[in-house]
Amino acid sequence: MDAGATYTGERFAVEDWALDEVERVTFEGCAFDDVDLTEAVLTGCQFIECDLSMVKLSSAELTRCAFLRCTIRKSPFFNARLDDCKLTGTTFTDCDLRPLTVSGGDWSFVVARGAKLAGVTLAGVKLRDADFSDADLTGCDLRGADLAGAHLRHAALKGADLRGADLAGVRFDEVDLTGVRIDLAQAALVAASYGAIVEAT
Repeated sequence: MDAGATYTGERFAVEDWALDEVERVTFEGCAFDDVDLTEAVLTGCQFIECDLSMVKLSSAELTRCAFLRCTIRKSPFFNARLDDCKLTGTTFTDCDLRPLTVSGGDWSFVVARGAKLAGVTLAGVKLRDADFSDADLTGCDLRGADLAGAHLRHAALKGADLRGADLAGVRFDEVDLTGVRIDLAQAALVAASYGAIVEAT
């Protein structure tokens, strides 16, 4: 696959791209069905409004890649690494997302309802308006993440670290904060959301 190539409206089915190195390739409106990208190295690739089903991304390394408004179904990301990737508006359904290594990036408006992300580090990631309803975020490192407007209804957060995260607009009445680590500024925000008057002594 030539670097810098663009594919529009194509369907890729039962393809073996394992161990391949793919650089600056753009896929727009494409469908991927049972494509093997195990241990592949993708750099600067873009997937725009694509449909990915049963795509194997285990141990793949993705750097500065973008999945924009994509739908990803039943695709394993086991031991994958995402470095500064943009996933804006992408929906994950029945995907194996752990263990997963994430360094930076923009996951705004991602839909990952019911996703199993226990123990995954999402520190510093932009998660604005993401939907993690019913997701398992147990033990997640979310320090410094931008969670403004995120949906965390019934998400499991026990042991998660939210210190320094932007929690503006988060509905705390829908979140069980038992065992969650927060800082003093966040504690005041939570208290105020329940009607308390927070005053400095």
